[in-house]
Amino acid sequence: MKRGILFKVCSAVMACVCLYGIFALLVLAPKAAASRDEIETMLRENQRMETERRILRLRQLSLQNGTDFKTDATVKEYVMSAGTGTTYVPVALRYTDARQMEIVGVGDSVMVSGLSALYATFPNGYFDALFGRTIYAGIEVLRGLEQSGHLGDVLVFSLGANSYIQEEDVEELIRLSDGHPTFFISAYGVSNDSNDVMKRVIARHPDAYYIDWESVAFPNRARYILSDGLHLTDAGAEVYANLIADEITKELITNE
Repeated sequence: MKRGILFKVCSAVMACVCLYGIFALLVLAPKAAASRDEIETMLRENQRMETERRILRLRQLSLQNGTDFKTDATVKEYVMSAGTGTTYVPVALRYTDARQMEIVGVGDSVMVSGLSALYATFPNGYFDALFGRTIYAGIEVLRGLEQSGHLGDVLVFSLGANSYIQEEDVEELIRLSDGHPTFFISAYGVSNDSNDVMKRVIARHPDAYYIDWESVAFPNRARYILSDGLHLTDAGAEVYANLIADEITKELITNE
């Protein structure tokens, strides 16, 4: 009997030792330079966390007992004007910093690599980012958000990593934004003229803006960009998120 108990105890100890060895191997081992497999693993983990946040968001919305998202006073503020119905209060009158806003982002794997920093910077934000997403798929995501009235205060797009951008694509994103301010983040690490295309279309729309991530990332690429030449390091993600916040604040609130 005692021998059986001793065997069970020894087995449990050995199992703990094995588990600790696996933990040490996976977690405690020093980090080497990021390989492609490591980068993809990081992106997929960010994707998993983003999916969990999206599920939580949908649950929160479902608790509103059918209240229209646009009229939820805890999310947006509206005032009533006699004879005209509901009038939207401009973000410049409701916020002192973009970090307080409900930012809605639609993006590709570059945005995925910055999700943790984005949610830390924008606690009221919502980011629908997906590994490998093209601008055409991004348009469909935005169409769904527009139809359901979930456009937030400001829209941010990061969709230049996986496809060429045409002027009509940018025009469609602006159209579907339904008058909300739209910010387009420049692509870094791609060899096409997508950034120039974005700037040409933005110049035609007073509520569309360009965030020049490329000019910030390039001189600091060793610190901000992973070894694949595209995705964000932890330091890069923090700068990326703060750049977005600062640009939105500058354009919509301080108007510097």
